[in-house]
Amino acid sequence: MTFTRRGALFTLALSGPLLAAGIAAAQGSDWPNRAITLVAPYPPGASTDFIARIIRDPLEEQLKVPVVVENKPGAGGTTGAALVAKAAPDGYTFLVTVNAPVTMNAFMQKNFPFDPMKSFTPVIKVADVAMTLAVNAKLPINTVQDLIDYAKKNPDQKMSFGSAGVGSAHHIAGELLKQKTGLNMVHVPYKGGGPAIQDLVAGHIPISFGTTPAVMPQAQAGTIRIIALAEVKRSPDLPGVPTISETIPGVDTFTWVGIFAPLGTPKPIVDRVNAIVAETIKKPDVIAKLKTQGATAAGGSPEELQKSMKAEFDHWAKVVPSIGLTPQ
Repeated sequence: MTFTRRGALFTLALSGPLLAAGIAAAQGSDWPNRAITLVAPYPPGASTDFIARIIRDPLEEQLKVPVVVENKPGAGGTTGAALVAKAAPDGYTFLVTVNAPVTMNAFMQKNFPFDPMKSFTPVIKVADVAMTLAVNAKLPINTVQDLIDYAKKNPDQKMSFGSAGVGSAHHIAGELLKQKTGLNMVHVPYKGGGPAIQDLVAGHIPISFGTTPAVMPQAQAGTIRIIALAEVKRSPDLPGVPTISETIPGVDTFTWVGIFAPLGTPKPIVDRVNAIVAETIKKPDVIAKLKTQGATAAGGSPEELQKSMKAEFDHWAKVVPSIGLTPQ
């Protein structure tokens, strides 16, 4: 009897630290001990890449490990998002994305590879960005009404609009504009907003939608012209730019950039990244950097991001079929 009790106590003495270590590891207390990857599901030159690089340095400074930004473009952001959805929930892979891959793409793409509502743990909404409608600067178009009149006066001229891919907010905004105006515009999908704007500058497409970080540098250089925002209201950073809805009601989208982790990522890890990013986007120099690109710092809890994401998902589930769009 004594031997059994001593054996049990000895076993408990040995297993206690191991058990505690196992629990700590499960809770992420030994995290991080190697490099962390931020997946941006679009090419360089757009809002996801720009914001991923803004938050990379403070994450490295606070977590004391390398933080690598990897651009994984394709399928309007779905390719990169799917990689993160399938990644191990260990705190070493995060998705930095605009909302389209997690709220819109599923209604526009066939054989969608993951369930947006069941594949991610939201971390934080980093920034709100504006979706713009821009034209090549050589065109005699300065307003939405000019665009409509130009298209009607030149019916033989092929009008096409660029987007960040099928299912992107760019794509939906263009389809809404087509539906509301009756314009016969051809959708030209790219692997991201950056390449679309490059072709707009080159004159390969006459018009394109694009987030402000992708559009602002070229607009400031005078190679393209922003004529409107595909947003519900005007941007405080672009007060002189009207919304499309001021001319054609109902042509609006929601565009923001958030951070997501694979579903099941330990809460202590999620909360730690949330805290670092929340602190970062309050700094004056970061706010200024965002402002130059037409972006506004956001913030909030993981739970708030989950709630807004679900509301938008439900919104587009109704809107996309209502405008006659089917998965491609």
